[in-house]
Formats: sequence, C-alpha cells, structure tokens
Amino acid sequence: MPRYDKLLKGGHVIDPANGINGKMDVGIAGRSIAAVAEDIPAESANRVIDVSGWYVTPGLVDMHAHSFGFSGAMFPDEMCLPYGVTTMVDCGGPGWRTFDDFNRNVVQKANVRVFGFLNIVGAGMVGDAEQVVADMDAELTAECISGRGDVLVGVKVAHFLGPGWESVDRGVEAARLSGTFCLIDQNAKPTRPFSEMLLEHMNPGDGVTHCYGYGKPMIGNDGKVKPHYIEARNRGIKFDVGHGNNSFSFSMAVPALEQGFPPDTISTDMHRMSMSTSRATMTEVMSKFLAMGMPIEDVVARSTVAPAEWIRRPDIGTLTPGAPADVAVLELVDRPAGLSDSGPLGYRIMKAPHRLNCQLTIKDGNVLWDYDGSSKDDWSETPKTDLDIP
Repeated sequence: MPRYDKLLKGGHVIDPANGINGKMDVGIAGRSIAAVAEDIPAESANRVIDVSGWYVTPGLVDMHAHSFGFSGAMFPDEMCLPYGVTTMVDCGGPGWRTFDDFNRNVVQKANVRVFGFLNIVGAGMVGDAEQVVADMDAELTAECISGRGDVLVGVKVAHFLGPGWESVDRGVEAARLSGTFCLIDQNAKPTRPFSEMLLEHMNPGDGVTHCYGYGKPMIGNDGKVKPHYIEARNRGIKFDVGHGNNSFSFSMAVPALEQGFPPDTISTDMHRMSMSTSRATMTEVMSKFLAMGMPIEDVVARSTVAPAEWIRRPDIGTLTPGAPADVAVLELVDRPAGLSDSGPLGYRIMKAPHRLNCQLTIKDGNVLWDYDGSSKDDWSETPKTDLDIP
C-alpha cells in the first residue's frame, strides 16, 4: 500500500529551517509532510507530481498583507494562493472592537491560514480611526490578544499623523502586556524623529515595516545606512519589507543590501492597489530581491522560516516531517523582466533576467493552486460515460 498520498518528485528543495538546498523529493501523507529525501520511489505514492526544474519550498509566509478593515483589502485566497503563500498575517485591519467580525468573515472562511496583528486603535484601520487617540487602549488591546493567541500574533501601529508618541507608546505597551511584539509603520516628524522611536520607544523584538520606503529613508544624503538603524538592529529591533503601493524604493534597498543591511522578513503589504501598480505579490517581491543579488536560499528563508519564527509559529515555514503539508513550487522563468518599485516619486523599474512564478500551492496536503495543471490528469484520460442522455 502506498505510503504517500502525493509525491513531489525531481525538484530542487530549499528548506532553510533544516539546511536543505538541493535535489530532493517530498512525500505528503494526509495533511502532513511525511518525508524529504533523495529519490523516493514513485510506486510509494498514490499520485506523483513531476516538479523537475522547479524550486520546492515551504509554503510562503506573508507577514504583512491586508484582508480586512479598509477599501483595498482582499480576501486571503485570491491574494495568497496564486503566489505560493499558505499563511498570511493581516496587518492591523481589526482592532479589539472589530476582531470578532474579522475572525468570523476572514479567518474562518479562508483556505489560507490567517493570523492577525491587532491594531492599537479599537476600531481598527477603518477610515480615519487610526487618528483617534482616545480609542488607543493598550489594556483592552492586550486583553484581546491574550484571549485569542490562536489567531493574534502582535500589535500594529500605523498612519498616525499627530505630533506625539501616543500610538507608538500605547502599541508597544500593549505588546508588552500581551507578551507579543509591536510592528510599526510611522513616518518621522520633527517632534517624532525615527531615531528616537527606534532607540528609545521600541523594545527588542518589535519591528518596523516598510523598511525600504522612500518616505522614511533608511539611506542618508551620504549614501550610507543611517547609524540609528544599525544601532537599532544591534539592540534587537527587526525590519520587514512591507512592499505595498508606496513603500518600497530600489534607491533605499540596493545600497542597504550592498552595505550588509538586509531585511529580516520579506512581505508584500498586499492590497488591491499594490497588486495592480507595483505588483507587490509575494513571488514578485521575492524576485526583486533576487534581482538585487540576494541568494535564493536567503530570499526563501526571509519568506518562510524567518517570519514563522518572528510570529512564534515554528510549525510552519518548514518541510520538517510532521509539519503541515504547506508547499510552494516555484519556477524561475528565464526571460527579461521589468520589476517595479513604488514610492512618492512614482514607479521605477529594475531590469532583471528572470522572475519567480508559482506553479503549485499546497496547503495542508491539498493542491489549491496549479498553474500548469501538473497535479492533474490529461484530458485524454477522461472516463467514458453514457453520453446518449435523452
């Protein structure tokens, strides 16, 4: 009797969590990874899927995307599955007042595994709610996170336009009270300098998203990474890409990478606008880091195990036997590509010799995206039936 329900055969497996980077086969039994090994016999599986010439990685983990709370939000399946993402984190759409609606209409209905950052604002990301200081309640936010740790991974602070530190300080406090971390999206102001935020208001384990945004420049006029970024990383602050529609510039990312300041995690900030303008899909954002010279094993690590570890979900982002059978099969398409960034000065491209395309997305052992039908039978094998139906 076959040991595996599915066997991904002949691919190049990259599983940074286990130090695997080479030609391997992956066996899936039920909802779990059953084996990763060289040349697993085809007869040991009910279905063999030929993935020769493609990369096989853990299901991608996008820790900054938007499925709830504002007009650009998308349902998780449509923005994740075609791009190899099996786990996403909604980045601050719900607050403690709106969490139940988010859980009921997004988390429980999606095929994708959905976690969330809870907005420090009780109403979440709706309209101008993020400007309402009176609704920034650290205790109630922490209470909601502590009660729903199965879904909520931390606190999100974003878009506050006031002169003071209310949103940052209350978000960081909510994270401390709930034993999680705070992910922050704030532009600097004269009364709220970025250096002070990174070095005095944030705690180790907290993070900044949109780290290569032109509007919050990491690179100074001298072309160097600003010293307070380096000092912040040394004290345990983390940096997330959060590409988005207005938050990733090659003019920031290229010199940062050249100077040894890569992101801790690669993420999309996916929403309707970013999908159609800067094409901030997961595979496209990963392609941009390949084009900037990051080795593919590092790109995969920052898109799988690194975000999984940051959100404290070590069971995902890995092909360890016994882990959920979440798998992305990626093709490196060898043709010229123009890869777009985004920012207040418009969209600019980097020419590249190739880009990643997702061929297969498997979640909990089920094929949920199959670009070229690799897991399907040929049409000529359609079973015969009685076609003389009156």
